[in-house]
Amino acid sequence: MKDTSDTPRTTGPAAAPSPTAPAHSLAGDRATLAVVCDAPTRAGFDPGERDAGAFGREGVALAHLGDVRRLFDGVPLDRVRLALPGGLTGMWLLALCLVAAEERGLAPDELHGTTHEERPEATALALRLRGDLTAYVSASLPRWAFRPGTLPGGGSRSAWPGDEAAAVAALARWRQTREESTDRQGLADPYLWPSVRQSLDRLADAALGGDCLMDATLDCVRAGVTTGEWARTLRAALGAYEAPAAPAASAGHGAPATSRARRRPAPAGVR
Repeated sequence: MKDTSDTPRTTGPAAAPSPTAPAHSLAGDRATLAVVCDAPTRAGFDPGERDAGAFGREGVALAHLGDVRRLFDGVPLDRVRLALPGGLTGMWLLALCLVAAEERGLAPDELHGTTHEERPEATALALRLRGDLTAYVSASLPRWAFRPGTLPGGGSRSAWPGDEAAAVAALARWRQTREESTDRQGLADPYLWPSVRQSLDRLADAALGGDCLMDATLDCVRAGVTTGEWARTLRAALGAYEAPAAPAASAGHGAPATSRARRRPAPAGVR
């Protein structure tokens, strides 16, 4: 994560220290914190799933809510302006930040920030995500905006790519404990957040049924779903997606499913 206030910040998960950027402010004294993610995270993959050697090189790897809690440790989310990347995981990254703020008792309309869209995609999945994210922000986040172009200070690379093997092991531990974790399941007692399976089923149903994906995505974050699980579920429902940096393949861009009968099961390990 980049802190573009007068004192550069390098906070983030142990997996990957973040590059820093010059002083920058978009709202008076409110510092702008640019959350710069590595390429696998931006493409919707968990550590160890794809792009060996890319882990942590362009920013932090954010696989789940626990990573974002560590990333924002000590950061007053109600007194900064967040800058997030767009693309496939733009909705997911915003949802991670919203739930992290929710755990601190902050309402969505207390957050300031911007989603930066560098190279908008025109796949069915990308268009659906962008439309639902825009609708959600318009209705629920009065202090959030969209901007074309890269993140503030973007383009620099981390000097320490981090330990991917350690991140893969940490991810396995997260999956073993997430559904029974009281710090996620008990926040709104007596109501319990959906389980991982329930939240991913709801996400797939929302994708096929035309409901706003943001509401289902927020429940996925609360349940402890990972970046890769969220993205795979949407790919299965709405077609494949390739990151902007990847070669385009016409066979990889499937049309969205038009009925529940055409719903493809998520890959093994997703739920």
